[in-house]
Amino acid sequence: MSSIPVVVAGITGKTGEAVAKTIQHTTGLRLVAGIAKNHAGEHLGARWSDPDLDLSICRDIEAVEPLDYAVLVDFTEAASAFERLQWAIVHQWDMVVGTTGFTAEHRQQLTRLVERYQVGLALIANFSVGAWLLEKVAVEASYFFNVAEIVEEHHESKRDRPSGTARRMQGLLADSWRRSPDDIPVHSIRLPGLIAHQTVVFGAQGQVLSFRHDVHDRSAYAPGVIQAIQKVHALRGRLVDDLGVILDRD
Repeated sequence: MSSIPVVVAGITGKTGEAVAKTIQHTTGLRLVAGIAKNHAGEHLGARWSDPDLDLSICRDIEAVEPLDYAVLVDFTEAASAFERLQWAIVHQWDMVVGTTGFTAEHRQQLTRLVERYQVGLALIANFSVGAWLLEKVAVEASYFFNVAEIVEEHHESKRDRPSGTARRMQGLLADSWRRSPDDIPVHSIRLPGLIAHQTVVFGAQGQVLSFRHDVHDRSAYAPGVIQAIQKVHALRGRLVDDLGVILDRD
């Protein structure tokens, strides 16, 4: 195909909008639809003050004009996203998902469906390169320190607590130490003025080591999402949750 058609769910949200605008201006990608339940019927071009963009916002994925194939990009919330992803899988769409809060059962079901229908799913808690690098250095530190706590800070409207990024960090450290993730404390902060911030604090006799990553603008997620859209079709039959796979650095 000459360009990859992309449907963005959560297109009126802060992250969804930042990602969608980058998609619109990326060569080789084509924004073909946006989904936002509370803004259905609104003209996206008018909302973005872009007279060249002739798209109306759809209420749900079933309202999107029929497409043989698209990549679904989802930045919403877990309950509605899970239903949407099942629809996309059955219709042979690939998926790039930054929505968090899925249960272990949800992930298991999605893994089975992706394998059955041979589509690709990038289900990544945090698409920023900085967050991925934080994972790498924290795992390296875990070989030398055997205790840590996580502090995650987000905007007041974020629903899941702890964040998906923090839960993933819990899992990585737990795997390294062969412990339960629940043994690694997470402190969650929800306040106005924050966007997305995470600190991992390691302690040992006589010393403390801290690593921190801050997102001050949601455009930080866009490059990772763009690369995922471009590569997700090659993941056929797989659910990938490590941005390093997308960056070819796994």
